[in-house]
Amino acid sequence: MTRETPEVTIVGGGICGLTAAIALERRGWTPTVYEAASEYRPVGAGILLQTNALLVLDRLGLADRVLADGVPLEDSLIRSAGGRVLTRFDLDRVERAEFGYGFVAIHRADLQRILLEELDAAVETGMPCTAVPGTDPPVARFADGIRVRPDVLIGADGIGSTVRDAVAPGVERRALDGVVYRAVTTVDLPERYRAQGVEVWGDGSYAGGAPISDDRFYWFATATPPVAERSAGAEATTAALRERFAAFPEPIPSVVGSLDDDDVFVTELEEVPELDRWSRGSVALAGDAAHGMLPFAGQGAAQAIEDGLVLAHALDTHEDPEAAFEAYEAERKPRADRIRAESHRLGRLGTVRSRAGARARNLAVGLLPDAVFRRARRRRASGTSLPEPAVPDRRRRG
Repeated sequence: MTRETPEVTIVGGGICGLTAAIALERRGWTPTVYEAASEYRPVGAGILLQTNALLVLDRLGLADRVLADGVPLEDSLIRSAGGRVLTRFDLDRVERAEFGYGFVAIHRADLQRILLEELDAAVETGMPCTAVPGTDPPVARFADGIRVRPDVLIGADGIGSTVRDAVAPGVERRALDGVVYRAVTTVDLPERYRAQGVEVWGDGSYAGGAPISDDRFYWFATATPPVAERSAGAEATTAALRERFAAFPEPIPSVVGSLDDDDVFVTELEEVPELDRWSRGSVALAGDAAHGMLPFAGQGAAQAIEDGLVLAHALDTHEDPEAAFEAYEAERKPRADRIRAESHRLGRLGTVRSRAGARARNLAVGLLPDAVFRRARRRRASGTSLPEPAVPDRRRRG
């Protein structure tokens, strides 16, 4: 921009907020990030970064570090609960051959650490946002009573966003029947599973994961209804998970068998309904605050990362924040809403609750030509918005 860059506040210091901050810094801006947590700790589960996420990270000069700290997958499978391969994603044939990157599995804390280390801007921790009483100009109020009045406010504060109440008041998260279980566990798996992602579609249950190091595996599962009541406690939940997934194809039983009682995170299956708008005045939403989606497409983090780059580019190429947000929303909202809807459909498909329905689903998916899946994967990667590289191209095969 030709004039002095505006003051930008980013509410939320997760993957989306940090990506947006880095993208702004690459363009000469100096944002301030406010994070609710009192500190960044090496906890949480894993993330599967698909090709589109890696293309954005490449634009920011971060892909090499992510590849080094994560596990580049050789392929990814979808299996039936009986072990039949419904489809295989040969990542060398499509993603690496045509776009330079495949999929990478990485611990969420490792990705967050990389982003923090790359960021020079201030990150204020222990700052939960309690309200955004104004959008033009923006005003954000925090739990300690501090108010900030930046020129631009970005709400990257997750699916339970406070900032969203100022942009789209009255929107409530939508819950599905069932829960999602996530864990990172230490397990010694045979070599063939150490660079392979897997999903298993069962009857009312869906499970999968990927290795994030030589001896650590990120595992997830959904169950409708839950395998145990929340009040049952961690030990009972772990035992019920082992029973539920004992007959699934490997490596799922070995992974679940290695879980300690305190490894498992349990959350609701929730999504944000499609919003009419992502911005109001000089306030905009990004990531899960704008399009929180179910986990079945594996695109939550990737879509947040895409938001960060496009939002920074829009602000840098428009004098007026409202015009910038209109451009950002026009570029990102149709794609993110489409993928959010796709994830919802996949969730319904992957967690069919009758044996007959599961058999019919598996038969139909198994009969689809591989070319159908390849087209969908190409469309996912080729649709990534990649405005102006902020650093010299350092593309490599991952």
